[in-house]
Amino acid sequence: MTRHLHYYFSAWTNESRAWRSGSLALDNGYATDIDYIGYKSSGLPATETHAARQQIYRLGPEPAAPGSSRLVRASSLPRWSLACLRQSRLGDASLIIAHSLAALPVSVRLARQHRLPLLYDAHELETERAGWSRPICKMAKMIESHLIRKADHVTLVNESIRDWYLAAYPGIDTSVVRNVPLLPATIGKSALRKTLNLQSDALIYVYCGALAADRGLSELIEVFRDLGRDRHLVLIGYGHAREALAHQARGLCNVHFHDAVPQSELITLLEGADVGIIVPKAVSLSYEFSLPNKLFEYAAAGLAVITGGGPELERFAREYPAAKRAILSMDSLRGAIIAWSREELDRVKPAIKAYQIPSWQTEQQKLITAFDKAIESGRRRWA
Repeated sequence: MTRHLHYYFSAWTNESRAWRSGSLALDNGYATDIDYIGYKSSGLPATETHAARQQIYRLGPEPAAPGSSRLVRASSLPRWSLACLRQSRLGDASLIIAHSLAALPVSVRLARQHRLPLLYDAHELETERAGWSRPICKMAKMIESHLIRKADHVTLVNESIRDWYLAAYPGIDTSVVRNVPLLPATIGKSALRKTLNLQSDALIYVYCGALAADRGLSELIEVFRDLGRDRHLVLIGYGHAREALAHQARGLCNVHFHDAVPQSELITLLEGADVGIIVPKAVSLSYEFSLPNKLFEYAAAGLAVITGGGPELERFAREYPAAKRAILSMDSLRGAIIAWSREELDRVKPAIKAYQIPSWQTEQQKLITAFDKAIESGRRRWA
């Protein structure tokens, strides 16, 4: 038996990138078992089967709730790390994967202690996260700069973030593995219009993902407040801002909310829309450099898109045959939204259909190569 251990300071409820990594390792003979190790969360079991030979373990005490004292909140991570050190199953482990900076210290400790290869899979620009103060970011970078060279390989989610990492930590060994969807063999008929009781001639603009305050959703609702009933906004997902957004949209017949659906059903649901939107606020450097998975899901569903700023979103907009750009202002958003007409959408459909959509079916080979690099580097390190 060989086991891959994935460490992520999360509750492991929707970690699609890590789950694809685990399944890929099983399918290609890199591991016989996968352990996903996170923290305890109310209402979730301490041990849960994710899929065949894939287990989730939620260890340690539950992290302090938002609003707790700073001292209590600061103690959550070391308490979780201690639980990982005590309870992880390392006897047959062959690779450790750290999925965030928070998980890197304990991953480095276990890799050194058991002489195992370590892959650091940074899900974003880890030291420049949204909501972090400058002192916190500075401390995070000091920690990452010390630990990142102890990883045998580093995977990053796009070219802009890799460029940042290579400038910050010259000489590290990196690969880019983008967050792209696993395309379904067939895309079924969407029930979106029927669910919302919308006619076929109505234009549907859709956002899918976390309903959070920094995604430009409040601004979108205000734009649709002044548009006619022939254009509708649909927000698909869940998040802490949903209640406030629903209150803001109260009384608007052209703004709708739809519960999140399983990843396997999302592209089919999106197929019933016309235009996908992503206009995040540049609240951090990580957000500015982001390339969200939803862009590729919009493309897979055959949608035109409206994108915000940032080097990766701008690159996508240049390459995609049906993209309009907007900054996060009422005038810019309104201009991009009304620029799409039914006639224009019909005109670009052949180009969208011909577009070669990046997908996990092709991207996964980059992660296989990253496995090989981490394992080979680990062998040399511990020889």
